[in-house]
Amino acid sequence: MKTRKIEIGLIAALSGLVAAPTCVLQSCAMCYDPAEVEQYEDYICFHCGNTIKGKHGNWTIHNISTIDEIVDKIKDLDYDVILDKTEFCPICSKKNIENPELIFQIRFSEEDEYHTVRSNIANEYKCLLDFLTNPDEYKGNREIIKKMTGLGEDLKIGE
Repeated sequence: MKTRKIEIGLIAALSGLVAAPTCVLQSCAMCYDPAEVEQYEDYICFHCGNTIKGKHGNWTIHNISTIDEIVDKIKDLDYDVILDKTEFCPICSKKNIENPELIFQIRFSEEDEYHTVRSNIANEYKCLLDFLTNPDEYKGNREIIKKMTGLGEDLKIGE
């Protein structure tokens, strides 16, 4: 009988509805946690102005906006960075990309080539901003900084 309850709990969890044990005896509004369904909204391409209807989720669009703000702060620190969002627009990318990514580029001098990385993860950009704001005091994730900057083993942080 105990095994049966565990199986039912597992099925409920996998279906996006997790029932608390007290729900068996009583009914209450706080006894379950329904899975959130992502809403899709229109995305206006920053480059060409095209409106892409209902392709990208609201979380994705919010995330692009957050990353864009972080990259602007990096630019305000006088770093040479580019954030390419064209994969999110079928007109600019000249194709319909199923899982588009932001393409971030950074270089530390005009003689260098840009280091290019693909990332839709706002935390990686936030870590980079924290590092670039005060590299001597940075105590965060070293691997993220290597990924985002292209700086190799000579990177002296968190030591």
